[in-house]
Amino acid sequence: MGGFMTAYMAGGRFDPPFMPTKKRPYTKGIRVEVASDMPIAEHIFTVTTEAELISLAIACSRYEDRDYWNFYHNGTMMMDEIYTKELPEGLYLMVVVPLKVGDTLKFEFRNKSFTSKAVWLNYQMLV
Repeated sequence: MGGFMTAYMAGGRFDPPFMPTKKRPYTKGIRVEVASDMPIAEHIFTVTTEAELISLAIACSRYEDRDYWNFYHNGTMMMDEIYTKELPEGLYLMVVVPLKVGDTLKFEFRNKSFTSKAVWLNYQMLV
């Protein structure tokens, strides 16, 4: 009858890491104060409960063309030289990143403009 047939295929696009396994949304907000004399400002967040990182959102009180940021999970760089834009930015990861208790998320802001600003970062997760 021209029906639509579906079949499960192990390792397919609906399995982790492409689809989450956790169900409850949780967002951890971070505020980083950047002084005009600071070339680098960083914040390290230690995970306290198992979670899945799905995206990051960032905004600045002042945007400068030369400023950029990096992001690391357990010391492995995941985002490299993401330059600030003139609007807040949300970055959805291509895969779900499983987080275990004790994992570290490091946000590193490179203040190339040497201007003071506040940087707001949200870690958007499922727990």
